[in-house]
Amino acid sequence: MGRVLIVDDDRQVCTLISDILADAGFETRCVQTDREAYEFLASRPGLNALILDVNLGAGTTGYDIARFARQAMPTLPVIYVSGEAPEASFKAFGVPDSQFVAKPFKPDELLAAIQARVAPCA
Repeated sequence: MGRVLIVDDDRQVCTLISDILADAGFETRCVQTDREAYEFLASRPGLNALILDVNLGAGTTGYDIARFARQAMPTLPVIYVSGEAPEASFKAFGVPDSQFVAKPFKPDELLAAIQARVAPCA
């Protein structure tokens, strides 16, 4: 348990989130593009959560990736992180039962959001 896919086009942010979660006992994988996210989601059904940026540069949005993931895993916990997309857009376009964490976030804030939904690896 505790396998989390992180999707953020900023490699430093992806690494930061991964480090925060790994220190708390989660197994993580970072990808920077929508294409990598779709490929990973299509090939790895044992995922326990998805953390993704809303704006991923070229390609589709984090909202699109979350909808794709939820088609195969309807109860997959989803946490959006964004410094540009307002929380109102999350409420309009985000998948049901997801959460929004604004960038810049405090590590404890992000960790609390994921721990409320997924147990770390044993």
